[in-house]
Amino acid sequence: MKLVIAEIDSNEKNHQGATHESKVVLLKELAYDIEDFIDRTWVPGASGPLRSVIGLDPRPEIVQRIEHFKGSIQKVRTWQPDAGSSNGEDSAATRSSCPSATPPNPYSQDLDHEDTFRSICRHRCELGMLLSAAEGQELKVISIVGCRGVGKTSLARAVYDDCRDKYDCVAWVIASEYPNLEDLLAKLLKEAQRTAKPTSTAAQGSISDTEQTSLRNFLSDKRYFVVIDDVDRLEVCQAIKREFPKDGHSSRIIVTTSMHSIAAECSSGSHVYTMQCLDKDESEEVFWGSVGQENQTPALRRASEGIIKKCGGLPLALISVANYLRRRGQTENHVAGGLTTEHCKSTACTLGDKILKGHDEFLEINRALLQCYNNLPDHDHQSCLLYASVFPRGRPINSKVLLRRWMSEEFAAHGTVSNEESVKSCLEAFIERCIVEPVEIKNARVARCKVHSIMLEFIIHKAVSKKFVALVDKDELVSNNGTITNVRVRRLSVQDSTKEGVDDAVCSARGIDLSVVRSLTIFGSPLLDLQDCELLRVLDLEGCKGVNNDTVLKAICKQRFLKYLSLRGTDVDHLHQKIKHLVHLETLDIRDTLVEVVPIEVIRLPLLAHLFGRFELPHGIKEEISKQSKLQTLAGVVVTEADKSFENIILHARKLRKVKICQATSYSSNSRNRWMNPRSNSPLKERFTGSKALQILSIDSSDLAKEFIRFLQAPCAITSIKLRGQLDRLPATPALRELCDLNRLLLISTGLSIEDLSALQSLPCLEYLKLAEDGHGFRGRSFVVKSGGFPSLRRLCFEAPRLPQVKIEQGSMKSLTILDLLCPDPVIPEPRLGRPWCFLQLETRLGVEGVSYLENLKEVILHHSMRESEVQAWKEEAIRHNKKPSVKRQPQPTIHAA
Repeated sequence: MKLVIAEIDSNEKNHQGATHESKVVLLKELAYDIEDFIDRTWVPGASGPLRSVIGLDPRPEIVQRIEHFKGSIQKVRTWQPDAGSSNGEDSAATRSSCPSATPPNPYSQDLDHEDTFRSICRHRCELGMLLSAAEGQELKVISIVGCRGVGKTSLARAVYDDCRDKYDCVAWVIASEYPNLEDLLAKLLKEAQRTAKPTSTAAQGSISDTEQTSLRNFLSDKRYFVVIDDVDRLEVCQAIKREFPKDGHSSRIIVTTSMHSIAAECSSGSHVYTMQCLDKDESEEVFWGSVGQENQTPALRRASEGIIKKCGGLPLALISVANYLRRRGQTENHVAGGLTTEHCKSTACTLGDKILKGHDEFLEINRALLQCYNNLPDHDHQSCLLYASVFPRGRPINSKVLLRRWMSEEFAAHGTVSNEESVKSCLEAFIERCIVEPVEIKNARVARCKVHSIMLEFIIHKAVSKKFVALVDKDELVSNNGTITNVRVRRLSVQDSTKEGVDDAVCSARGIDLSVVRSLTIFGSPLLDLQDCELLRVLDLEGCKGVNNDTVLKAICKQRFLKYLSLRGTDVDHLHQKIKHLVHLETLDIRDTLVEVVPIEVIRLPLLAHLFGRFELPHGIKEEISKQSKLQTLAGVVVTEADKSFENIILHARKLRKVKICQATSYSSNSRNRWMNPRSNSPLKERFTGSKALQILSIDSSDLAKEFIRFLQAPCAITSIKLRGQLDRLPATPALRELCDLNRLLLISTGLSIEDLSALQSLPCLEYLKLAEDGHGFRGRSFVVKSGGFPSLRRLCFEAPRLPQVKIEQGSMKSLTILDLLCPDPVIPEPRLGRPWCFLQLETRLGVEGVSYLENLKEVILHHSMRESEVQAWKEEAIRHNKKPSVKRQPQPTIHAA
């Protein structure tokens, strides 16, 4: 096993394209085989001599298998692909492109298509406004950030062509073509010298006379316009700050990148422009403009819906597939247009495979997506990205579910429970690189996300071609066109299929052996026969019916290697006592089920770390059981009267850090006082301070929340508190000032007035605050933040039907970077005498006074239904703000069936 791991590491460090990647796949297959052999062979407590006496001694067979593995290692080491074979997926990556002094046209197959894109691009005017906004003579750097293929280069090219005549000299350079920074700067200097106007001192003399000068010296007396395309290194940002004069005669630099951190670094103190994909109408306009308007029949429009949906508003994908369809129609029918519904439907089904192969019209989109994949930091990141293929198309992925499954699959950081931060950093890397898009931000964290539609098609077919996963979708097995043989699939995802369809797909497919499958995911489909599975690590049955059956539950309990089990949304109403056999189980999710009480066998599980649901704890959880528990998360425990089990878990489960408490309807006032009376020996009180303190506490109950507020006082080491329910008061201001460890506070449906809530500005170390109300919204008039208020706050969120008046005084919230105003309607303040009319108009439109005092504001997020006029008012205010914060609507929430 150590030999195999060493060989895998060696090959991953010396990655040389598809051949080495195929070799790593074979090495991992060998490692899986060895691990499966160990798991099946090792039987705790079995005696070799005793089994030998009765004629069942397995040792000769074990020795034979070990010899077989030795030979297999040697074969894989010397493995070479068949002559001439290639799965084509790296074809675009191996074709070099020559550096060009002029910006390349990503839609070079037909210039009219770029004009079509430009004519509807809603970004062009906004970017032009940012460039022309008068702000003295300082250099302005604007970063355009977005996923690859979204049109960043085309947008920059359009603005570049419009504005270049207004400057003394211009330059365009593609940063990714110059690994050496000195070569990049030399290219910029050469281009600036070549384009300098004759009237400027820049153009006097020959180029040879100025070759010795630096870029900074050459540009020092000129007004210049520079585009640096496809920046993927921080050193380029540092060079911009170093080489370009800040007092640049109103000069402009545009940087395009697909990495948020680089965009922020390059445009520090200026503006980051986030480029969104096209909406449905714009996508159709680009698609039909490229295919040909003569093809727009109702039948063809209907047949092309699948294509437009899979392209996800990505212009490069839309134009690539449109060019392919137009050429195919002309070739097969020998007439202009010539498109048929069969062409559209077959192309929609095979789009991911065509992009993966990257032939002809799909070369550019293949190159863009393959570059995203190949530029990931390591093989673990690539595996984590491929893992998104197990989730259904078009449905947001629960981020926490994704992270826990990554850990159970032993991706990043070897899958240990204690390395949750490692897998979080992996997801953050995907978001940073514009590969994964957050679709729901909840409490300042990414609650749900999605891989961009066209990228998902790409990785689905790449995962299938590598036999990373087998996917049965609507009774059809996604085809496998890869050249890797003798590899068995270890992950199976079944989506929206019938039992007969799945049985046919599994039986007819080569390489699918349920006995070695480690991950089984079923969405919207009947259960498979779990008796055939022996080595499952991950079992996700979210939303499945037919689970509430002792035969099924017993079959689940026989999966002795299971680490992750989700029964969320199933019809199960109890857990079988044989669950005690799941000795490797780390995560159990029974949310949205009918399970009311978990059996004590669940609490006894030796490795259980995360338990989710809404349940009562069983009676009989004593101190010794609690001390042995490895629980870290206990989310949804219903506290009942005189609940000794809850007390023991809270007091003695020393790894417990996250607790969510709900209240039983029969809970009495006397019991509440027993739990959270500051003068009693409450179990919660002992978990408030020191190294034993909880990190996160959530209470979903008006009665318990009121008692907790009375109980809350320093010292308190809990870092995050969430209270949902009516409150009658907050702690006094002196008590708030002493809560120095509290970083996150969420108060939901408290009924407190907005003036009462403004007292929270005394919390010295609070970094995130969310205030939410339903019904008619907040009571009272104004949320006033005085000078010195919220000294550490980085993000402030209001969520209600109507935004209260918010007044920010100078010197307050100096660290605030993000302002969430998730309210459909802003408040309309009453006019006051002596105030300038223009300021009153602005104040009325924004609903917030004193935005300019927020010295570090970077982002304003508005409600998804906010009127366009109000969004535009915020954008105008952002342009006037010193930090040029980005303004956007929150992602519109969507409801997806399980």
